[in-house]
Amino acid sequence: MSEVKDISEKIDIQVQKDKVLVTLQANQYRLSELDQFQAVLQKRDALLAGKLLEATEEKLVLSYDKDNYAVSIEDAVRKMSSINRLLLAQKVRFIEPFIHSTIQPFIHPRNIFLFGEELSIAHRGFMNLVVPYVTNEEDFLKQYRALILFILHPKLDFERLIEGAGTLQDPLSKNIQAALSPEEIDQMISEQVVIQKMKQEKQNQLVNKKSYTLFKWGSLVLLVATLILGFFVWNYALKEVPTQERIITAEANYIANDYSGVLSTLKEDTPENLPKSAQYVYAVSSIQLDNLSNEQKEMILNNLSQKSNENTLLYWIYIGKGAFEKALDIAQNVGDNQFILHAYTKLYDATKLDTKMNGEKKQELLTKYEEAIAKYMKLLGGATDDSENE
Repeated sequence: MSEVKDISEKIDIQVQKDKVLVTLQANQYRLSELDQFQAVLQKRDALLAGKLLEATEEKLVLSYDKDNYAVSIEDAVRKMSSINRLLLAQKVRFIEPFIHSTIQPFIHPRNIFLFGEELSIAHRGFMNLVVPYVTNEEDFLKQYRALILFILHPKLDFERLIEGAGTLQDPLSKNIQAALSPEEIDQMISEQVVIQKMKQEKQNQLVNKKSYTLFKWGSLVLLVATLILGFFVWNYALKEVPTQERIITAEANYIANDYSGVLSTLKEDTPENLPKSAQYVYAVSSIQLDNLSNEQKEMILNNLSQKSNENTLLYWIYIGKGAFEKALDIAQNVGDNQFILHAYTKLYDATKLDTKMNGEKKQELLTKYEEAIAKYMKLLGGATDDSENE
């Protein structure tokens, strides 16, 4: 017997070459209502085909068909590199729709199989007729979190991870343990995949200086081609690689909630030249550090994503950089009165605190900004900006 346990039920799963045998005890199914379960055993997108082998008052034996080369996650992850485990963890989100379904997968790494690039589930329950029964969001999250952590740390015990036993100290695992939804975990995994791929690209693309020198001077016939190649390699090594390194560092700071670190790392980069993912991280960090109320931050962040208009991301980046004139120009171009008001408020505060500015010019600017703030507050129906009240 090979018993495994999810959050509440312990069942016997035996993985064979071309099938998976599952044995349930008498208290884990309703014998009189198994006819309804027959339809659940049919093959569909992520579910292996199954059939009843034995159904008595003592036990229920099920058989699920699998390809000879399909391997359980439990076995597959032990041979994977860290980046491949991350990519696998990213695929696990396919089980999320089952949380609202009458069909409930038995969430355990021995019950989920990898065939090529596809994942599929063997045993699944149905309503309150066959275990696992319909679960709630809290229990689903515990199992989902445990499955992700097991994939990332295959030496740990899955059942203990469900119970929350053991403390993982790496930043990603700590953030996963603190996540409040499967979607939040998915976002963390996707961000980490991006970071690791960028690191991998950087390592693959660095040019060996010794080989480059030998190649450069190896042949007069290829001199022109070598010089051209040397120029592009030099440009990449001097500009692109450091930029990628800063982006990787900023992404890592962002995941660790070090928003000041993000702004500090990317302060010398031209925001318009950054990839959209880095612009998003930069913008979110600027918002988190801005002197807005928590309610305002939450409202803004709920409407911000990597798919947001680039001008919106650039506006918040320039706010974070203290380039308020540039932020105002973007806000006026977009035509967002709330953004314009916030930019004017920032300009007013910055001017007021500038002790080196000519006094006459300072008063002119303060008057100009006050009038603009009053104008846009009126347009917005008296809405206020937190920074104005400081």
